[in-house]
Amino acid sequence: MEFKNRRLALLLCFLALFFPLRSAAQIGHSDGGRRNDFKFTLLSLGSGSTRITYERAFSQKHSGEVTVGLIGAGWDFLNHTRSKGLLLKLAYKWCLIPMESSDSWLAGFYVKPEFVWAQFLYGKSQPDRMAPPSNPEETNQMALLAEGGYQFLFDWFVFDIYAGLGPSFGTGNSNNYYHSFMLFPADGRLAFTAGFRVGVAF
Repeated sequence: MEFKNRRLALLLCFLALFFPLRSAAQIGHSDGGRRNDFKFTLLSLGSGSTRITYERAFSQKHSGEVTVGLIGAGWDFLNHTRSKGLLLKLAYKWCLIPMESSDSWLAGFYVKPEFVWAQFLYGKSQPDRMAPPSNPEETNQMALLAEGGYQFLFDWFVFDIYAGLGPSFGTGNSNNYYHSFMLFPADGRLAFTAGFRVGVAF
């Protein structure tokens, strides 16, 4: 019951963040061209989760991101486990070098601090897909990552590639995978992330 309550609280926090951002998105594009985007982390599907990011540009140099992940909405080809839980990522971005061919504030080379929180149950898959995983364990892990990346914008199409490092704290897990980052070494505290997203700008 406690795990379900935490998931509900996380969902309410996301909604509280999303609606003010959505209201701000209604402002016209007189400056900065396209100032909002939704992005999808394609590779997350193959690791057992679905992650969607909303980004809002506040100015030419500054934007914010909120990412919500549904752990269990995907196919875990990486560890062959059945997981169920939530992921939350919050980031503030500084665009250091804008993309020259774009008039949008969303495009260019950026750096960002990102807070990541993941909580999920996981265990080995059973032959019966409807059965609960065997010997389920719970992970509650956080990380604070320093990331850099480049976001391309071609009209409405967004391609975002990134990598980052930072400290991580929590319960750990036997797979050394947290649906957004890994630890090096597996029993250490250094988190590493890398990947790409695709999406639409508006």
